[in-house]
Amino acid sequence: MIRGLLDRPSGYSALSIAVARDDLREAALAAVRTLVEREIDAGRPWTGEAARWLSRAHADWPTSATLANHLAWYARSRRNSALLHITGTDHLTQPGTDRIHTQALRHLHLVALRYDFRCRTITRLLDQAPDHERVRWDPYTRALGAFALLGRAARGALDAMDRSLAEADDNPQVCHALLHGLWLGDGLPDQAERILEMAAWPTFDDGDPIMLFRTATAWRMLGRRAEALTAIDSALEALGPNQPEVHADFVRERALITALARKSQHDQEH
Repeated sequence: MIRGLLDRPSGYSALSIAVARDDLREAALAAVRTLVEREIDAGRPWTGEAARWLSRAHADWPTSATLANHLAWYARSRRNSALLHITGTDHLTQPGTDRIHTQALRHLHLVALRYDFRCRTITRLLDQAPDHERVRWDPYTRALGAFALLGRAARGALDAMDRSLAEADDNPQVCHALLHGLWLGDGLPDQAERILEMAAWPTFDDGDPIMLFRTATAWRMLGRRAEALTAIDSALEALGPNQPEVHADFVRERALITALARKSQHDQEH
């Protein structure tokens, strides 16, 4: 019913009311997601609109993180990245007059950089924030900072991850960001074991294809052929349609696993 508001002349006004009501907020935000997706599909700037809607909804940080992740990934797949529209760094270094709006822009900016694996840029941008602003950051912002450190295998990365987990507990967006960083890093201590340990958290559904993909990499790093193949094949089965880029990543991982297996068999024969 709320989605139908988008096609009515007075729909925006009604949606603004609905998104601020506790009993209607979840359904209203689903309509907002559709609304912003239309802007993305049309190739128009969309980040400001997403941030304004989250502000109208009085969104807490988990709500902002969830919507930002979806929209940033959707926009990237439609070649209309958030990075095309977000300028400046005030949303990273200053509170602004509307903290929820500022937080939303910060989430959209950092998540878009995360999806592009731009770890050094994330660290550089966050390092510009003054200490008095850092202490006010929400847990997801700090998790994205930890992701960047993990992705670079920087000193203190694992400590930053552990602090982030302690702060955010089992928030799905935080856990996915940290698991992503663990997977991306090169040469982190006990890297494969830490990936498997985190992937076992109840936060992740057993059939989560991204989690399975990352565990396949961990098993491959440990030389565990059978477990790696089982994990990547399960990931391929669980992946939804119309995700060719993700599917290609999974296929590349499977090729690495099978190549490792053939190499091991060859070594055993010689």
